[in-house]
Amino acid sequence: MEILKRVSIRAVIESFFNTVKRFTLPVIFSIITSILIIVLIENQENKPSPLITKSIFVSILGFFFTLVSTLYIERSEKAGKIKYLFQIIMLTLIAYLFFTLPSNFRQNDYVTFSVFLAAAVFALMFVYIKKDDDESGFGIYNINLFMRGFTSFVFAVVLFLGTASALFAVQELFLNNNFHEELYGDAWVICAVFFAPLYFLSGLPGRSFSSEESFTYPKPLKVLLQFIIVPLIALYLIILYSYTVKILITQNWPEGIVSYMIISFSLVGISSVILLSPLKDSEQFNWINSFSKYFFMALVPLIIVLFMAITERVSQYGITEKRYFIFLLSFWLAGITVYMIFSKTKDLKMLPVTLCIISVLSLFGPWSCFSISKSSQLSILEGLLTKNGILLNGEIVQSDKIISFADRKSISSIISYFYDSHGIAAVNYLKTTYQKLAAENKDYKNSKPEYAFYRDEDEAVPRRALVKDGLGFDFINEWQNESSSDQLNLAVKYFHDPAVENISEYDSYIDCRDNLIKARVLDSLSNVYIKYDSDNFMITFEKENNTTIDSIDLKLLTGKIIAGNIYNNGKDQIEPSEMKVSNETDKMKYLILFRNLSAKRDNEKDPYKLTSAYFGLYYKIK
Repeated sequence: MEILKRVSIRAVIESFFNTVKRFTLPVIFSIITSILIIVLIENQENKPSPLITKSIFVSILGFFFTLVSTLYIERSEKAGKIKYLFQIIMLTLIAYLFFTLPSNFRQNDYVTFSVFLAAAVFALMFVYIKKDDDESGFGIYNINLFMRGFTSFVFAVVLFLGTASALFAVQELFLNNNFHEELYGDAWVICAVFFAPLYFLSGLPGRSFSSEESFTYPKPLKVLLQFIIVPLIALYLIILYSYTVKILITQNWPEGIVSYMIISFSLVGISSVILLSPLKDSEQFNWINSFSKYFFMALVPLIIVLFMAITERVSQYGITEKRYFIFLLSFWLAGITVYMIFSKTKDLKMLPVTLCIISVLSLFGPWSCFSISKSSQLSILEGLLTKNGILLNGEIVQSDKIISFADRKSISSIISYFYDSHGIAAVNYLKTTYQKLAAENKDYKNSKPEYAFYRDEDEAVPRRALVKDGLGFDFINEWQNESSSDQLNLAVKYFHDPAVENISEYDSYIDCRDNLIKARVLDSLSNVYIKYDSDNFMITFEKENNTTIDSIDLKLLTGKIIAGNIYNNGKDQIEPSEMKVSNETDKMKYLILFRNLSAKRDNEKDPYKLTSAYFGLYYKIK
């Protein structure tokens, strides 16, 4: 047993050094990524450093880029001549991304990262395959990648659970409250970002890889594909075809979400075709050829529905980066479907190769996702502002006319798009307004807290302020509809630290809601009657003969609360201290604690008017 243990340890160490020697640069980037994420975890109490965050993203790309280049060099017959040149090109690209990507990522920077990552993954699917390798070899290679990736993830999870259990035992048995909680996050990073990639790399096919070698198809994958994935694909196909029939019957244009469903379904089906390809020549699995053939034929009607759905969205809201890629994938899917149906070769390698190429091309040139999306949104914004009299002769002016809810929401959405993706400087006429507002009010955050917005903490002028103070109407969130934008519901924060209220100065208390007080209520202690007019929101204190002692106008008292919390509207509940009003006259003294307030306005130019109130009233008659 001791000998076996030594041999096992020696084999593990030898495998480790062979992996590091073979994949030196990917291992280095894996270590760098792990260290950077651990640094981020250890400093999570402070605001994350933008430089560290950017370095993590670039380091992840570095791992995949150098992995692809290393495998390509190994497989190339001219490996000795191109080895260093190719690695230098990859490292130069990584350095270029590091210095050109901003420290504070915008939405389009995340898009750049995601597309480069996707291109690297697609390249990984074919980079080790030679031109003369058959389709079966391509499938076998990708099965190796899939199984190695899956087992790497599973082993990383098991290793982390074991490590976390050990840390928990130490925490409970020895350290109690003195344990460094961040160690759990550090352990997960080591397992998932260092161990898992290293284990994945150690099992990748080597120079001796050949599709002609004996290959045993993994039984778990065979069961997964044959008895789970393929039946689910058939079920999903029935659902999507039923939706297509519904479109034909009802003549209703397809919803935007169906585009995501069709593309997801198509990609899962295509992946299944690739993973099943090594079995298609077996008599036992001759159904795979039929599955592959009829799967692509079945996609044709769905692709038509896909184009109908994305065309409808683009005609309404223009092109954004997300819709650009849906359109791009739609054209790719249409082209691949035609190729797989009519081509005699039906080379499956074309699938990842074409995806990799169009992914890279989508980031550069006048046809890039950024250029086309920005141009489309600028055109729509200019049209909306001109139509509503806000943009005149290239300058922003505030219009007195009532703007439709649909236009206000579209304008708000496009301005959010530029804030998140390109910066408002990309819109020349808005840049001038932005700079003017920034000069007039240098501290929007403190002087006008209602304009604070979680994505705008680094902006001199938040998007809400640009719309309200620059364009002249309230900013409309994506989740708002026409009724909710003109209705206001304010509620006291449910979870809050209770405060002891000093009510010794008051004699009586009454719980008030619009539907509770139907008539006068007698306060026997003060010998007065309380009358609540819910139509005019007036609380009146009367003597028995209906003589008025004093009154409280709730519309007047709630005006300030409503004006200061217009942008909360149920999304952020209000602190109790902000919903409390107290006052004293020569006849009485009172304290009102509002629980809920509702208000409504006829249009966005009008002020909100109180429609209901729920509150508690403490008072003392003098």
